[in-house]
Amino acid sequence: MKIAAIVVLSLFLIVIGAQAFSFVRQEWQLGSQLADVQANLAKAQAQEVSLQDEAQYLSNPANLEKELRARFNYKKPGEQMIIIVPAGPNTTSTD
Repeated sequence: MKIAAIVVLSLFLIVIGAQAFSFVRQEWQLGSQLADVQANLAKAQAQEVSLQDEAQYLSNPANLEKELRARFNYKKPGEQMIIIVPAGPNTTSTD
């Protein structure tokens, strides 16, 4: 009778120990996932601030016009545009 109680108690402790280990392993995994999510959140918040700054900058019509001219070679009617190409390495070939 005493041996049966010890065996049952031992099995109970093994099951409880396995469950505790399972919970600890799950906690480690969730902690890792939480760190990843927090890193993504911080990145998204920094991007949001950058986009808000850019929206604020482009809300000024003069700045918007300046960016349109710089990015898309926009010009007003009657204006002439000069595009200066930076000098690169001299790669002329003679065949």
